[in-house]
Amino acid sequence: MPLSKSDFKIASSCAKKLVYKKANYVTKNDANEYMEMLAKGGHIVGKYAQLMYPVGIEIKSPTIDDAIAETRRLLSENENIILFEATIFSKDKVVRIDILEKKGNVMNLIEVKSGSHDGDEEEFSLSKKHIEYVEDVAYQTLVLREAYPDFKIHSFLLLPDKSKRTTIDGLAGWFSVNEMIDEKFEIDELPAENIIRFKKPLLEFKYENDPDREKYVEILRNDNLLALIPLDDEVEEMMGRKREQSDKYLEIINLGIRPEHYAINKNCKKCEFNLGKETEKNGYKECWDKLAGVDPSIFDLYSGGSIGHYKSGFYFNELISAGKVSFWDLDIERFKNKSGELSTRGQRQLVQYEQTKLNQEWIGDGLRDELEAWSYPLFFIDFETCLGALPPHKGMRPYELVTFQWSCHTIESPGAEPVHTEWLNTEHEFPNFQFAEALMNQIGSTGTPLMWSSFENTVLRGILSQMEVFGYENGVLRDWLINITKDKDREGRFVDMNDLTLSYYFHPSMLGRTSIKQVLPSIWNNNPYLHSVPLFAKYSAGSLGIINPYDTLSPVINELEEAEVVKDGTGAMRAYHELMFGTISDNQERKEQLKRLLLQYCELDTMAMVIIWKYWMDKCNLN
Repeated sequence: MPLSKSDFKIASSCAKKLVYKKANYVTKNDANEYMEMLAKGGHIVGKYAQLMYPVGIEIKSPTIDDAIAETRRLLSENENIILFEATIFSKDKVVRIDILEKKGNVMNLIEVKSGSHDGDEEEFSLSKKHIEYVEDVAYQTLVLREAYPDFKIHSFLLLPDKSKRTTIDGLAGWFSVNEMIDEKFEIDELPAENIIRFKKPLLEFKYENDPDREKYVEILRNDNLLALIPLDDEVEEMMGRKREQSDKYLEIINLGIRPEHYAINKNCKKCEFNLGKETEKNGYKECWDKLAGVDPSIFDLYSGGSIGHYKSGFYFNELISAGKVSFWDLDIERFKNKSGELSTRGQRQLVQYEQTKLNQEWIGDGLRDELEAWSYPLFFIDFETCLGALPPHKGMRPYELVTFQWSCHTIESPGAEPVHTEWLNTEHEFPNFQFAEALMNQIGSTGTPLMWSSFENTVLRGILSQMEVFGYENGVLRDWLINITKDKDREGRFVDMNDLTLSYYFHPSMLGRTSIKQVLPSIWNNNPYLHSVPLFAKYSAGSLGIINPYDTLSPVINELEEAEVVKDGTGAMRAYHELMFGTISDNQERKEQLKRLLLQYCELDTMAMVIIWKYWMDKCNLN
């Protein structure tokens, strides 16, 4: 059983995961990572990169053995050649190389990644994600060196360059996913995938069959948004370690894993192989044994990675090694910093500990004052945005934010019912300034705009910067953006309801989380009277019992006759990309379905804020 690139990657995070992967244990993260890959267009970067090498030949053999043989034949028969998905085998290790360029006795190994690089930086800086990329390249280089020891091998990353701006309008629409194909090989973006259950996106270049195809390819090459990063030094530094790791992982595959190969620790919280309490093959439960069933757990603690002055989970690992993983094993004295005081984080941890022990909701003394300080009208606001590797509009950079939708519930005065307004871009022009102008016209310069977390503030600050970059002249909009947003030099008008939650509200069912999708069910499910409020009635489950309001969103049937619902930002990004750049130009029914999915999801996000505000007002006797 060979050690693939995906095997190596998952084993590098935990050797025991390699055992579970090879034994076909079910995973929980693959679906999320797959959807995120589709949403952000990571699969598109590979196709774009191939077009930068127009004479390349793609290895399309149906099996691994056939792909290895085809790669070997083409390399032996050609002095100079470029291969896509070259499949290399050596000493029970197998890798697929995105782009392999052979020039005489030199081979250039090029790994294409959708993560970004900033070309304005003098040197390539290794972030945590970039280190993972280099480790990936190092393993591929190891296998290629073993298979072709007489060749000089150079290693590279090919990444979207955030310092470059496209000259092509609608670039993202030059690529489309026309179908999903059954692929015999693993999808590298899903290292934990055991049984190959996700189809590979089949990318099509818009002008593939156009008589002027070469003209458009040349436009792409001249516009090249990718940066080729040489990695020989970084790879060489890692090579000894990668060789040792691969030997160990092959030993585990062939002879079994030993206790010294792994240990349970804080990272187990995110284990891909912890899927459901009833799953027969649950890797997390096997590793943790009786400790896996402890509830509540230390992992439920707010910001548990940093406790007091202990960073990076040091305290958690100390507890885990002692077999103490109950929430009640936490020592509240450890919540204090080096000065023996509770920081803001420590205060929140203490509130959670005490109120969970009492099994009681907590409302801080300052919440009433905060609510009374708000001036009407109240504007509950939520944004939907997308960022992709290939920018959709001329003048944009890779991963530059596009704002395509907002939802606002407005309460004009005390006792007034909320009025919903919304904006969704359906045009192919750069939407950010129209987005902001429409929001400005709705909100104006009086009243209290409310957000959940700082995201909306960050987005509007970004649009303010874009006005200067794009030379967009609108003094009224510029002044409004300055007035509403917070920055280091200004307070701004925005009020963050997530900050208020951290400071003044807790319910035990929230555990250590404060996202709106955690707070809303905690309030909704524990206060049935809210379901009888006429405004909230459509989010009540009725005869189905009490459920999360997000589960009441109406599904639509897509062209594959499957029910789909947008319930998160990733889903919204995918729906918007299909609406704007998908192959549905003549399918008006599908367009309307996508609009409905987007509008109902964004509307619920702002109604969720209204529900929480209404409940807080009731508890503070302000209604």
